Amino acid sequence: MARRLLLLYPALATAVVLRRTPLTPLKVTGKDAGAFLHAMLSADVSTLRPNRHVDACLLTGQSTLTDLITIARCQEEWLLLCEDVSTVVRELEKRRVIEDVTFTEKDAAVFDVLHGDAVADALADTALSLEPTAVYHNDDVWALGGTSLREAGGRIITNADDGTIDAWERARVEKGRPRSGFEFSTSYDSKLLESCGPLESGLAFACAEGKCYLGAELVGKRRKAPSLRCRLRGLRFEEEVDLRPGTAFGEGVLTSVNGKNGLAFIERKANLKIGDAVTVSGVPAT
Repeated sequence: MARRLLLLYPALATAVVLRRTPLTPLKVTGKDAGAFLHAMLSADVSTLRPNRHVDACLLTGQSTLTDLITIARCQEEWLLLCEDVSTVVRELEKRRVIEDVTFTEKDAAVFDVLHGDAVADALADTALSLEPTAVYHNDDVWALGGTSLREAGGRIITNADDGTIDAWERARVEKGRPRSGFEFSTSYDSKLLESCGPLESGLAFACAEGKCYLGAELVGKRRKAPSLRCRLRGLRFEEEVDLRPGTAFGEGVLTSVNGKNGLAFIERKANLKIGDAVTVSGVPAT
């Protein structure tokens, strides 16, 4: 992949690390695309300037999470980086009435770009040079500033079949990033998680205050509440563990595990502080 990109972008490239993500690019076009996305997604899309990107949530009417999405704008073309792209398209299509909006899934992969010494890639080098919310777009080539986990670095969208998402999964658990099938859109038998939304999941930064969007009413009420019923927190186990996501324990529900790190929704009534000990299926953690 790096060799092919260097032929297209022959500028001198520095060494970088490419970390594949589970995200899929979705192109959105049509004269009503911007207004429609603004009405459906939690970010203030109306003020997003060309060649910029912002994170947003797609919610249900009950304010539960459908997906965490990055919205990139380039003039009249929009690109959404989604994890569960088929569900995103289905939910948006359900709410499209007469708006001139078209969704096209792109057969491409999204890679985070980090400083390192693994490969030399000029397009990735371009991504590293961008400001955290900047976008580079040239035909079907896209590069974004900042990684999918809100780290210093960048993102590139390119055709590639190689690579696993193991490194991304490890990093996102360490950094507390919720994921579809683990922290939301799950099949867990848990009353605690049924009403979890973006605020409980640590995604308040992706929800603009004072605007209307799908699910905004309940998000607004929860912002004004004295406290939330639960919050997504990181767990650190003493050793690598093999526990099932969805496992309930005294203070909450385990949702992700990777090595010695885990994520769990912790109930407010547990009154836990950072560093307090818990036990999950007989395994101690803090």
